[in-house]
Amino acid sequence: MKPFNGADISFETIFNHVNEGVLIVNSSGNILLANPKLAEMFGYQDNELDGMVVEKLIPSVLGHRHEQYRSEYMKNPVRRPMGKNMSLHGKHKSGREFPVEISLSYYNSNNALFVIAFIIDISDRFDQQAKIQRMNSELKSLNESLEKKVAERTLVLKEALHELEVSRDELTQALENEKGLNELKSRFISTASHEFRTPLSTILSSVSLIQKYTTTEDREKREKHILKVKNAVSGLTEILNDFLSLGKLEEGKMAAKPALHDVFVLIKEVVSDINSIVRSGQTITFNTGSFPMMIDRQLLRNVMFNLLSNAIKFSPEGAVIDVHTEIREDEVVIAVKDRGIGISEADMKNLFGRFFRGANAVAIPGTGLGLNIVTKYLELMQGTITCTSELNEGSTFYIYLPKSN
Repeated sequence: MKPFNGADISFETIFNHVNEGVLIVNSSGNILLANPKLAEMFGYQDNELDGMVVEKLIPSVLGHRHEQYRSEYMKNPVRRPMGKNMSLHGKHKSGREFPVEISLSYYNSNNALFVIAFIIDISDRFDQQAKIQRMNSELKSLNESLEKKVAERTLVLKEALHELEVSRDELTQALENEKGLNELKSRFISTASHEFRTPLSTILSSVSLIQKYTTTEDREKREKHILKVKNAVSGLTEILNDFLSLGKLEEGKMAAKPALHDVFVLIKEVVSDINSIVRSGQTITFNTGSFPMMIDRQLLRNVMFNLLSNAIKFSPEGAVIDVHTEIREDEVVIAVKDRGIGISEADMKNLFGRFFRGANAVAIPGTGLGLNIVTKYLELMQGTITCTSELNEGSTFYIYLPKSN
């Protein structure tokens, strides 16, 4: 393969440096090739896996069963995406077991069948569930502590008002300020508690049901609830990312790192990534072209992912979501148009505020932080955002980015 812009893009380069474990086995289950990442993941030296039976990488209790699965797969091979309805574990050389996601593919060469497996260690994802549970406990404790402090402070204010009966205007203002702080606290706790409660309940109920489904016939039911757990964890991770991103932005710990990127390519990548969560019948259209510019790739991806996620969330099934990019004399304009529930004129003035939820969106999950975070990302890139909307007709968000920043 020819070098691209001076880079050696070859099978060997990709195979040796890809961040997923990759192995190739023959129809007998012998490992023909394993990349360095896979050897590292399972605790082996380079080339130590060559010729080894793949069942060596599977927990012993499942080894014989896997031989049967492998035999059946070889008779009717199919391509399976990463983690598709599966809960799998690998076995480290030390004997330690760890959770993995596996994507399978196959190919034929010289009338022989070979299987390619891409493997990811998802131990961190399992650890994240424990972190979420701890965080929920901390939030509950914080809520109780704040409620106690509010009660104590309110009592002090009432006593002072009764005893002094002076400086009424100042005391009234102090009470108003206290009320504002309490409301902000309550909105934060209410939002966090509500958004955590539903997915955590889903996780707990699904885990309880999984424990009951122990037979082979219950496999489909187990996989259904495992998928529910994964989706719930994904939702919790999104909520945590909102809170963590807001914290970093408020503390000034984030800065734009512009580099030369093609805006159209970035948008295409985001659309490709987010297509996995579109609702039934929804499609995302976007115009194509080429315009390299200095931009922070990750910040723009975050902005586009947030706007497209909202468009998907607030649009009905079967709706079309349009992304249009226009190159002007001194700026680039990106428009994201949905056919969703729209935004009322009264809500429009608060649209980009923290924790704000539209009157017609309270029943739809969300933290009310996304658009506020988007504005701050755009500020880091010296960009701006506006919105036009009509109730029950949809909304269009316009991103304005300077060509040079």
